[in-house]
Amino acid sequence: MKQSILSGLACLLLLAGCQDLAVENPNNPDRAVAFQQPGDVVNLISGTFQDYWLGIQNCSRGAMFYSTIADENSSSWANWGMRDMSSEPRIAWDNSPTYNRRGSTQNPWFDAYRGISNANDALQAIARAEEEGSVDNNTFTRDGYDTNLLKAFAKMHQGLMHGTLALIFDQAFIVDETIDLAEAQLDLQPYGEVATQAIRVLDEAAAIASANSFTISASDDWIWGLDVDNQRMVRLINSFVARIMVQSARSPEERAAVNWQEVINRVNQGITEDFSPIGDDDGNTEWDCLKFYGQNGTTWSRADYRTIGPADESGGYAAWLAAPLIDRVVFDIETADRRIVGDPDDVTVDGSDFQYQGNNGPFPAARGTYHYSSHNHKRYQYYNTGNGNGAMPHMIMTEMDMYRAEALLRTGGSTDEVATLLNKTRVTRGQLNPAMGSDPRGSSTDAQSHLDSASLWAKLKHERRIETFQTAAGLAYYDDRGLGDLVPGTPIHFPVPGRELETLGLPNYTFGGVGGTGGAPTAYRDGGAIDLNRIRR
Repeated sequence: MKQSILSGLACLLLLAGCQDLAVENPNNPDRAVAFQQPGDVVNLISGTFQDYWLGIQNCSRGAMFYSTIADENSSSWANWGMRDMSSEPRIAWDNSPTYNRRGSTQNPWFDAYRGISNANDALQAIARAEEEGSVDNNTFTRDGYDTNLLKAFAKMHQGLMHGTLALIFDQAFIVDETIDLAEAQLDLQPYGEVATQAIRVLDEAAAIASANSFTISASDDWIWGLDVDNQRMVRLINSFVARIMVQSARSPEERAAVNWQEVINRVNQGITEDFSPIGDDDGNTEWDCLKFYGQNGTTWSRADYRTIGPADESGGYAAWLAAPLIDRVVFDIETADRRIVGDPDDVTVDGSDFQYQGNNGPFPAARGTYHYSSHNHKRYQYYNTGNGNGAMPHMIMTEMDMYRAEALLRTGGSTDEVATLLNKTRVTRGQLNPAMGSDPRGSSTDAQSHLDSASLWAKLKHERRIETFQTAAGLAYYDDRGLGDLVPGTPIHFPVPGRELETLGLPNYTFGGVGGTGGAPTAYRDGGAIDLNRIRR
């Protein structure tokens, strides 16, 4: 698997720069002129959040795709591979470089490396300037931007984009600013090593931010519409580390083996309010596909019954699950959860988070009536109706609360505290009866449920599924695979894109399909490097 970085990754980065992007990045200058002025380095670094965001929250980067394969949203439209990969029985991912839906994995791969390259180039330029003594009073000589701010910001996004690679792909290259592209020999590393690198770099960024005082103002728009000082950056980094630690697990065994005490430590030092960048450019760049198309129940998507159905108290969901695929049709949900149904006496009244549609949905019956649903998600519908403008929650406090609750359940911690964490949303938003510390602890294999009689584990799954709906792209998918809740045959991760394998001169391979390698329930669980020769036979 060893490849020359000059013939392999350097080609990858070149290809990344040549992608036909739906969103133009004005902060991504050509390398040939990137460092003629110190301000060019500032521009390069200030665009790294956009590099990160573009690679995951955009439609053509798989935002809706990863939601539908997790049965969060339901959609049988062919766009972005949704129909191919969310239909049942599940099939293997088509990793051909000519597959017309390849962008859902190919684009995040190239986008991540483009962003990593931008961060690396800028960090190398700063290092050269420091060696040459051209840095004046610890400021990179443009508009008073502190050099430590630039380093921390670049490192943070270098880490986040390695994290993206670790969460999606079975293996990837690890590249930082110390790599000499003309000399280095790099191996593709398994996802666990890539996740470790992501956390290591994020911790480097946090160390810089902890030791220095600086502020990025909302008017700078580096992180769209938000003021971020060094302390807030440290909190944000710790929360991202918690996410990567938990969500990089590919199986229930790997998820159980996470260092849950460290997860608690990171959550304790993490965000204290929702992280919600604000889009204000009509979705031209500051764009969140999930909150636009994912909120549109008349044309694009519905809330999948596998997410909202477990709250049904009428027996409709149980009958739906028991029916053959071809006989699964839309039914009305009766539930005490006021986020889904707003009136206990009228199932047609919208809940706070889900909108009743009362029809099958916009999808052709021939593609499977099991894609139908009575509701669509509407919690962030203001973004849709506001023409792609408004807050875009990407990491909310409930996500962190659920990591903490899961950690407590896994480590024998206080069930009273678990109940308190669940009730923050279960009671205040769902208007359900409180969970109690005396409730059965249960097991991570328990099915999602809101019922009073359900275990704490079942209630946790319900709160997480409903509350984090359509926040970060891929979040429902990562949760389901780590908890063993993916529909059988769904890929547990994705291969290096076929186009990149072709560039590297490597044979193609893939994952998924019922009974196939890397299809849930997982045929491969040890978290090490994939034996490509074995799976290509």
